[in-house]
Amino acid sequence: MTVHVALVQPARDRFDREKNIHTVARLLQQIRDVEIVCLPENWAGVVTFSEAELEQMLSLLGSYAQQGHYTLLTGSLIVQRRDHTIALGHVIGPDGTVLGHTEKIFPSNAVGERAFLKPGERLPVFATGSARFGVAICVDLFYPEIIRSLAHRGIAVLFNPSNIPENRIALWRSLLCARAAENTIFVAFANNTKSFYPDDRPVSGHSMVVSPRGDVLLEADDAEGVFVVEIDFAQITEARKRWPYLADSLSLEKIEGDRVVRKNE
Repeated sequence: MTVHVALVQPARDRFDREKNIHTVARLLQQIRDVEIVCLPENWAGVVTFSEAELEQMLSLLGSYAQQGHYTLLTGSLIVQRRDHTIALGHVIGPDGTVLGHTEKIFPSNAVGERAFLKPGERLPVFATGSARFGVAICVDLFYPEIIRSLAHRGIAVLFNPSNIPENRIALWRSLLCARAAENTIFVAFANNTKSFYPDDRPVSGHSMVVSPRGDVLLEADDAEGVFVVEIDFAQITEARKRWPYLADSLSLEKIEGDRVVRKNE
């Protein structure tokens, strides 16, 4: 079975929400003949949505998903709730219905997010007609336990909506390849472009998709656009015949000091 995945890489203005919404709307409206579309983290800019504004945004994005008949991952948006602020990434079905959301489990300490963002708690697995997938927002990719837990729950694809500066792309590529290979899953990373990090480092795209063997199947340049790749789930089966890492990890009960304890011992 194959599925077509589209990564949206918008030119983002850090503070102009309306301009960013217009940019993303223009890109989403041109997408056809794909099953899953992923937006990057904070594509709307360094802005906070009220819950009412979030509902309006989800309705708008849902209309584009319905028009293009694809499942849409909204990346991540910063939302102000009654008593806290949190980063949320929603999944919208091809009929425009919100299927659920993921939360950013570990806000970035490096850019000061922990001063105002509540750590997330929700890490669901989503199932569409074409794939089971999970979402790890930005630096949650650094936590192999998070990705392994999703892999154990049967995902075939991990989406990583992020906002990563240009000088960290080589590091990110390494992480993406490692998470894909150690879990024998596909990993898809969506990034902003033509933008800047909080400390003014340039953010320059390079969205990419990595195979279960750790091979980069697609890597965008710094251009704004929609980047589509066809992924073949047969590659997961083939990789796992050779690399039983995921199955091996299920055989472990615990590690006590210097001793590895296997189940049924």
